[in-house]
Amino acid sequence: MLKVLIVDDEQVNREFLLHVLKAHAQCVAVGTGEAALNEHRRALLAEAPFAVVFLDIMLPGIDGLKTLELLRAAEEDFTLPESARALVIVTTVLDDHQSAARAFMQGNAASFMTKPFQARQIREELAKLGLIPCPCEAP
Repeated sequence: MLKVLIVDDEQVNREFLLHVLKAHAQCVAVGTGEAALNEHRRALLAEAPFAVVFLDIMLPGIDGLKTLELLRAAEEDFTLPESARALVIVTTVLDDHQSAARAFMQGNAASFMTKPFQARQIREELAKLGLIPCPCEAP
């Protein structure tokens, strides 16, 4: 089963993603960049890295872009091959093209989604990344 890390400071957003993803993934949800880094490191140490990270840009403490930078550094430290590194879907309520560009260029993000999004959009994004079957038939 797909292993997903959800990083969002808003509990309602974490719960929504957990609800949408429960049929497709084993999820861990946290509210800060620091907690995300701890969970990511724990998964790397257990040799069971996350396949996907939903990462909010606006977080208290370490922001999402810095968190992404540190996630990638940890993957480097563990000499994780490119094929085993997490696909990061950056999420934000902002239509911030500068942050999106930085996430793609510096953090090798796989995707950028602007909130609010619907369940179908999340499933479609995962299908586009080849992680789940096409949700065409899903409600």
